[in-house]
Amino acid sequence: MPTRTPDDEAPGAPAIPSFASLRSPHRRSALDALVSGSAAEPDPTPVPAPEPPVPAAPRPAEYADLLHFGARVARSAADASWRLARWSAGAPVRCLRRVLGG
Repeated sequence: MPTRTPDDEAPGAPAIPSFASLRSPHRRSALDALVSGSAAEPDPTPVPAPEPPVPAAPRPAEYADLLHFGARVARSAADASWRLARWSAGAPVRCLRRVLGG
């Protein structure tokens, strides 16, 4: 049995593309690769990708912000306790109306 060399097995494989060529907006489509002599040839000059905008850092909290937040929390707590008290006072009345059929 004759030994086979890698050169005898298959034709030369295409080169592996770089990441820059894969991200390029001028890269070839699958149809361009299948159709030889396509009119859409890739642009040989690479186009640099635009840099993303740098987000602005959030400003640190100040005492006025904390005072506003504390006032909102206190208002919500007072509102919740008032609603609970009103519901608790009305529960026996609703139960009594239901029992008496009214």
